[in-house]
Amino acid sequence: MKKIIMGGLLALSGAALAGDNKPFVSLDASSEKDTLASEYIGANITIGVKTADKFEYSVKAGTSAKSTSSSDTISNNLEFKVKKSFDLGMFFLPYVAVRIGEKLNYNTTHFTHYAFDAGAKVPLSNGISLDIGTRYRNSFDSAENYKSMRYHAMFLYDVDQHNTVGLRYARSYSDVSDYEERKSWRVHYQRSY
Repeated sequence: MKKIIMGGLLALSGAALAGDNKPFVSLDASSEKDTLASEYIGANITIGVKTADKFEYSVKAGTSAKSTSSSDTISNNLEFKVKKSFDLGMFFLPYVAVRIGEKLNYNTTHFTHYAFDAGAKVPLSNGISLDIGTRYRNSFDSAENYKSMRYHAMFLYDVDQHNTVGLRYARSYSDVSDYEERKSWRVHYQRSY
């Protein structure tokens, strides 16, 4: 996994140094509830670059904890993502993405996971858009109950050409774990350079 993350960081730094690319940093905070009524809080930081040909390369680091439990329920995640948006001359911008990451659990166990995303960004008015999409996620290790399908809707507001804020609602479904079936709210801030 270390080789994958290092390769991702090298690709990200190479892309950031090339031509018309635009680096960005985003911060997210979320509140989630699973079907067993456990509540979680989470935070992520993402560093990435968007290219002129509508590719996006990013690395995300995050943490999540049960909001009423001791620190032994904290888990961390590190993830590399490649996203491609398509300008088809329509009123919306469809996209696909692939992710690979490592989840580090509170008990020092860890596992590698992957995800596939698909969705569309729909402009609603000047500076306001809606991002709707889905994500399939699973672990490479079948012993980990990490498989889930998520659907989301996120309103985004471009404060100016460099700053965007958003609010997302998501619902995850899983046939292998009640812990992965979740409803969540996320607030989002992105700074583009």
